Amino acid sequence: MVIQRDTPLKLRGWAVAGDTVLVEFIRQNRVVKDSVEVNADGRWEVQLPAQAVSVEPCRLKFSLKGYPETFQQLENILIGDVWLAGGQSNMEKKVNHLLEAEDYIREADDFPNIRAFRASYNALAEPSEKVNAGSAPWIVCNSLKVADNVSAVAYVFAREIYEKTGIPVGIMQAYRGGTELETWLSPWKLAEPEYCKIAGRNDFLDAGNSANAHSVNFNGQVNPLKGFPLKGFIWYQGESNTKRPNEYRYMMKMLIEDWRTLWNQGDLPFYYVQMFNVSAPAVYEEATWADLREQQNFLLYDKTVPNTGMAVIIDTNEEALNPDDDIRMHPRNKKVVGIRLANIALKDTYGFELLAEGPVLNRYRISNDSVYLYFKNTGEGLKIKTGDAELQGFVVSGTDKKFKPTEATILNDSTVALRSTQVSQPVAVRYGWARNPVCNLYNAVDIPATPFRTDGWKLSSYTEPQSSCPAQTGNSKLVAVIINGMPLQDFNPEQFTYNIASGITADKADVLAIADSPFAEVSVSGPEQENTILITVTSEDASRSVYELTFDRNTGFYENTKGKWTIMMSEEGMIVKNNSGEALSLKMFNPAGQCLSVDRLEGNGEKKYNLPKGVVFLDITDSSGRPQTIKYLIK
Repeated sequence: MVIQRDTPLKLRGWAVAGDTVLVEFIRQNRVVKDSVEVNADGRWEVQLPAQAVSVEPCRLKFSLKGYPETFQQLENILIGDVWLAGGQSNMEKKVNHLLEAEDYIREADDFPNIRAFRASYNALAEPSEKVNAGSAPWIVCNSLKVADNVSAVAYVFAREIYEKTGIPVGIMQAYRGGTELETWLSPWKLAEPEYCKIAGRNDFLDAGNSANAHSVNFNGQVNPLKGFPLKGFIWYQGESNTKRPNEYRYMMKMLIEDWRTLWNQGDLPFYYVQMFNVSAPAVYEEATWADLREQQNFLLYDKTVPNTGMAVIIDTNEEALNPDDDIRMHPRNKKVVGIRLANIALKDTYGFELLAEGPVLNRYRISNDSVYLYFKNTGEGLKIKTGDAELQGFVVSGTDKKFKPTEATILNDSTVALRSTQVSQPVAVRYGWARNPVCNLYNAVDIPATPFRTDGWKLSSYTEPQSSCPAQTGNSKLVAVIINGMPLQDFNPEQFTYNIASGITADKADVLAIADSPFAEVSVSGPEQENTILITVTSEDASRSVYELTFDRNTGFYENTKGKWTIMMSEEGMIVKNNSGEALSLKMFNPAGQCLSVDRLEGNGEKKYNLPKGVVFLDITDSSGRPQTIKYLIK
């Protein structure tokens, strides 16, 4: 066993009500003792002081006061870091599945300070407090036991951490092949109103498969582990959710929030694996597999879910066309997966100075028939994958939204230039966009670039979210705004106005806005004012939040005519004049979505509105039924 260092240790169990449980923790020659009376419901819990790292074995003793025959002892306990490894079959595949299995098994005896516990399959309708009796107890990961009992990804991860830090590592395993993410969420998380629409729907799960009903794997495998202190989580799952990729990011957020709440240790690190490559190689295709990768990547931009990291593994499945389904869908090159996860943890959790992520698009610029892409996480420079002659994986499109191959050239350590003979005026770029993308941009430490797209167009593979749950109420918000490939660094979902000092104007800004719900509708438009962009987030109940991006500070009063109506601004307020014979519907609201006024302006009519100081948005709707949103500043 490994106990989490530097964290109070909670121990719990069951006994006869009224009895007293005696607990002793023996660390070499030091002893910590405590006792607790068993509650009326037969439960007991005791908390022991935090312990520093120990590679020397410790012991735990338990007994009931007055009943020496109840004495129990746990031996060979180390103090180090404990990580929970979760997911589906690609996390479940054991060390004997590795391409390098023989080496890892033979060398396991050199790393006795790596230990593992495995919670057995136990799909339950209700949360259990007790670990299933069929679970595999804590083991020393030696050459006799590691092959069939420990996740390959988790073991490689643990070994990398131990080799770099010297700290004992414990792996708690909770996984099951073929399971959807919803099965790993708690019943109370799914019951929260804001999440019912996203994942609280039995109509989207296989009712005939008990392992894929809501919460069943959480109930039987995760909930019993709560309270045992952790260092963090690693997660490898997603294959079973590719039929609904657009909701995956939101469910991942649910999962992370849920598990962190269960352990009550703050924002524990949560590192996950992006989808691997599978199927026939392709430079470009629209597929839900690629869509889910995008959702996994978007989670990194959500500042409401801190302390996360993602391992990109689009280059690991060298057997993607193997006729054996078990091999094709479960790549054996899992050493790379474990190492990339471990490097993220070493950098972000353990403070090592190393490059742990691959190149990520930082910004881009379009100039005539060329596109210039600027990357971060390049280290000593971008490069083509060793052994390849040409840079591949990029496609560009014009306004027709038809993507074509393009020539790609590495200009310097962080820049790639694109030029296509088939697209004379490119407006969008995609990279690595296929189930098994032919792409080969790497950084100096041989980590592949993250797949991306610069456009926000609805994908042909998009599936409209559906639900049997009631419509959500309340304003949806954005969680991130990306301008020309660059995330808005100071973005806050509750802040609605921004001045963008980037050297670009609104007409040159390509804005991607990410909402907090898959059921929210996001529209990006340039309103009346020059150099200003509005992002409107419309919830299911038609309430809205509006974000204003201003690329200069020109927000003075003016008169603006739009054919059917005239808006006149003065010190006395806002005057709206209807220039047509048909009635117009007017609605004024503030950036938080609060309605200030609703009115109907008859044909050829004119009205004055006294509005509060600050930013005001005006919706004008004519007979077409499509509102136009206009922003004004009331001084």
